[in-house]
Amino acid sequence: MANIIYTKFFERLSTGNLDFDDAGTVVRCMLERSTSTYSPNKDHDFVSDLASFVEVSVASYARVTVGTKAVNIDDANDRVELDCADISFGALESGQTVDAIILYLQTGGDDSSASDDPLVCYIETATGLPAVLGGGTFTITIDAEGLIQFAQA
Repeated sequence: MANIIYTKFFERLSTGNLDFDDAGTVVRCMLERSTSTYSPNKDHDFVSDLASFVEVSVASYARVTVGTKAVNIDDANDRVELDCADISFGALESGQTVDAIILYLQTGGDDSSASDDPLVCYIETATGLPAVLGGGTFTITIDAEGLIQFAQA
């Protein structure tokens, strides 16, 4: 499987219902465990659609909020880049393997209602993935060219 951007995210961008780099837009990240049998599908809409998704479950793991979001114009490459800071989960105990990350938009102020949290993207080819947790700080390094790129043909 490759990285995907979920269709619901495109819809929100296209209809003006999302300002990616606005301070009020809460983008969250969760880690997919290697035992997961989730089949990424760009037509999944919400976190509740992630059937067979197995999340990392070591004791110190918790989903994190993505920081320092930005929308950048790259005129030289004729594209728009959605960017964010590297995503750090702090020290995670050993014993599990991270296969991929999923980013989503948190609505309602917390993660208690997965049926209203729209999916953003599924990434399995970030630097360092898959990754065996070894007890140290676990960080997803975001490409220098941005998290997501929209290019003109």
